[in-house]
Amino acid sequence: MNTENLILKRSLTLQSFAPLFALLAIKFFNPTKFWHLTVSFVKLFSDKGMVAVTTVVVNKNFGSFLIFVMSLIWLLVTFIVAIEFKEMQKSGFRSAGEKILIVGSPNAGNGIFLVNYILPLMINDVSSVRKLLFFLLLLSTVIVVLIDSDTFYQNPVLSAMKYRTFTFKFVNPASDIKHSNRVYVGITHGVPIAEDAVIKRKYISDGVFLVYND
Repeated sequence: MNTENLILKRSLTLQSFAPLFALLAIKFFNPTKFWHLTVSFVKLFSDKGMVAVTTVVVNKNFGSFLIFVMSLIWLLVTFIVAIEFKEMQKSGFRSAGEKILIVGSPNAGNGIFLVNYILPLMINDVSSVRKLLFFLLLLSTVIVVLIDSDTFYQNPVLSAMKYRTFTFKFVNPASDIKHSNRVYVGITHGVPIAEDAVIKRKYISDGVFLVYND
């Protein structure tokens, strides 16, 4: 089996939070208050220097402004990850004359992901420094836990991009597949995988492959 791609795994995990940050950007977008906060900071900074930082941070609109900016940056990173994910599928696949047996589809996990991780983070208030720090700590904890998990393929962004996930077994595994009876997870796009056809594959991590008809 090829070496696992931990960078891709972690990138897909971070990408999966894009729906959260899209909703947060909409929720906290307030151009009038953001403009007033920015103008006030510039004026105060020109008069009193770094004192302006403390004054702005305790402003009740600072949390909304920070989350909005962070959401835009996150969505930009998500877009870059999506492009790189598509580009990496142009090469590096292993084709060894293998066929697979499709066992099932774990796509329901996307809904579980949204309910368990996205919606709870939407209800947080960030109108004070304490509440903002609580939200950032909670978000960081969830991200760290998910990065170390093996469910990164339960990604609502990939679903929106028309990628499909399925579980499968190798019928005639090549020599680099050490656990021939194991059930693996496949990610594919476009033409459905034909069980009677030869496939090509690229390993990601935790028993998850990109799989296409060869």
